[in-house]
Amino acid sequence: MSRQPRPAVTAQGPLSVIPAVNVLLIRDALAAENVSDYDLFRGTGISMQRVEEADCLLNYEQVVTLISNAVRLAREPGLGLRIGSQESPTDWGILGYAMLSCATVRDVLDVIMRFHRTAASMADPSFTVEGDLAFLGLVPRGSLRDALPFVIEEHFGAFCSALGMLTNTRVPNVQLSVSYPRPGYYRQYEAIFRCPVNFRDSRNQLAFRASFLEARVAQSNAFSARMAERICGEQMSRQVHEPDFVQQVRYLVLLNVNDFPDAEAVSERLQITSRTLRNRLRACGTSFQQLIDDVRRQLAISYLESSDLHVDEVAELLGFRDRSNFRRAFMKWTGRRPSDFRRQR
Repeated sequence: MSRQPRPAVTAQGPLSVIPAVNVLLIRDALAAENVSDYDLFRGTGISMQRVEEADCLLNYEQVVTLISNAVRLAREPGLGLRIGSQESPTDWGILGYAMLSCATVRDVLDVIMRFHRTAASMADPSFTVEGDLAFLGLVPRGSLRDALPFVIEEHFGAFCSALGMLTNTRVPNVQLSVSYPRPGYYRQYEAIFRCPVNFRDSRNQLAFRASFLEARVAQSNAFSARMAERICGEQMSRQVHEPDFVQQVRYLVLLNVNDFPDAEAVSERLQITSRTLRNRLRACGTSFQQLIDDVRRQLAISYLESSDLHVDEVAELLGFRDRSNFRRAFMKWTGRRPSDFRRQR
């Protein structure tokens, strides 16, 4: 296949935090091969106790080191392929729910391109269409060293697995190109991707039939799509401007929107004192209460725009004891009463 796609738009930027769910998938796979947590986490600086908590956040280098350990310790080859090919959209966090709510594969790819950083991807994707072929590319966000094959395998494998589950059909792959040498387990690639594979290529890229872009997602939901995309979009816009520490605190709040945590609870999760939390947020130009209010504002607008929930129900969901308190807060956030805002929208 000689056709080359035009340069694609990619989302660039530093990766700040990675949810621990990515690591738990690896740990579960190696536990089945009787690999100990001690050996897997050696040299990573990751607490084996903390990683089991849903709000545990890791940095890029920690995950790279853990992946290198995992690849070295795995009893069976092709760890990235095995993990990726078993992933479902729900493993992708809020991005996965946005994908589940899309109408077509084209919409799914649009959501992935816009919001992939909310799923803490280890590589930036690119996407373009040339004639009857569509091209999905991957560029690592940083140095991966010997973890590169795992990351590329896992990302492409997860893409094919998720799209297969969403459409109840197999992705019509045409060719896979990867930038590293052919591994001894190369036949696993052919079994999973069902297409020719080029190793030692200049890029990491998967080509598939463009007609698949119009395939329908089996269970789409327009309301859920609007809610998920709004939350993804606001998180993405903040990642460009906010310091990493503010992003971490916001992430912990978003994980617990059904029962908003106080400063002490968030401090405990970050393993710092509440005084240190407040001082660091003040140094970043914000406060814990401002972050709580901003998350509430974000969710309030989504509920009022996209649902038929009564204003009292929205107030209760956001932790307000009565409607008047919610109305005053919403007026402060938007300059309008909730009922007026909904009517105008």
